[in-house]
Amino acid sequence: MPQKRVVAYFPEWKVRDEYLGYSIEDIPWKFLTHINYAFAKIVDGKVHPIDENLFYSNMKKIKEFKKEYKKVKVLISVGGWTDSGEFSDVALTEENRRKFAKSALELIKEFNLDGIDIDWEFPVSGGLPTNKARPEDKENFTLLLKTLREVLSEENKDLLLTIAAPASYTQIHNTEPDKYHVFLDFINLMTYDFHGVWDKYTNHHSPLYGTPKDPDEKSRERANCDSAVREYLKFKVPSEKIVLGVPFYGKGWICEDEGYNGLFAKVKGIPYGIFDSEGHPSGSNPFFFIRGVLENDPDYIKFRDEYAKVPWLWNPKEKIMYSYDDEESISEKCDYVIKNNLGGIMFWEVTQDYPFKGYTLVELIHNKLMEG
Repeated sequence: MPQKRVVAYFPEWKVRDEYLGYSIEDIPWKFLTHINYAFAKIVDGKVHPIDENLFYSNMKKIKEFKKEYKKVKVLISVGGWTDSGEFSDVALTEENRRKFAKSALELIKEFNLDGIDIDWEFPVSGGLPTNKARPEDKENFTLLLKTLREVLSEENKDLLLTIAAPASYTQIHNTEPDKYHVFLDFINLMTYDFHGVWDKYTNHHSPLYGTPKDPDEKSRERANCDSAVREYLKFKVPSEKIVLGVPFYGKGWICEDEGYNGLFAKVKGIPYGIFDSEGHPSGSNPFFFIRGVLENDPDYIKFRDEYAKVPWLWNPKEKIMYSYDDEESISEKCDYVIKNNLGGIMFWEVTQDYPFKGYTLVELIHNKLMEG
């Protein structure tokens, strides 16, 4: 059986002081198989650093750590939620695709990286309203991955090509997993954010399975990790290429009513996360804050969904509900990966583990997948 993967996303901006200064040195290298450095953007059709000073500084440190941790593969991840706007143009013609692929290869060679991770959010529709999008993105996404594979392989057949892939039923069907998987080493499923600030009712944002009390039939059937995995399997993607994504953060809502102890309650607002700016509440908080602060707050009561296999917190005084993953639910997801012969676990993202600059969840995933 091939070795399972433990894939960490590392966001470049988290090294800044306003994000408490997480550094390359703080990454738990010994527990990882892959690090996806997030993100590079697209400028004039080429891969380009977002913050050149941060990028060069981080890459210098990564180079040193790679000498010690030779088995850990480091990839540059391109795009993400904020910087996917140019992908449609890049994928439109073979000339554009080849230009982009060659620029990716140049960056990989310059910084001694192991490959590239394409995080296009999303082909055809979805993502930011400002993103360029076309119906033909569906086919062009496949062609982009084909060209990338060709250009990388011409240089070095061991260079890795992966993607961050959608978990929403609609967005999965806006791509061609049956055609593109042959060009990829593996696929990181973004099996989280099934629910968020856009919802009228609270819900689990990364349930392993659907739960019968979910009032929305489509959500009950499709908005869960298992449903997303099965959709890719229907496209004949080999199970060992599917890497299950887990969140190291929680999503919160302010409620009008009680629901079921805060679950499926009517939403009236969004709470601030610890990194949110004034006027922009995201409802998102890192696991280290949820685990270290909210779980120890006597106003919050912890519940667990026996069907969805995930916990939630409910504050009946302030009517605030948080959906998240903890040690038990992550362990359940690791068991799911093993049982279904999936390729491993990916997480967004490593700096949010508990305690701050710690590695509770990372070590758990490593122990379950690599030693269990």
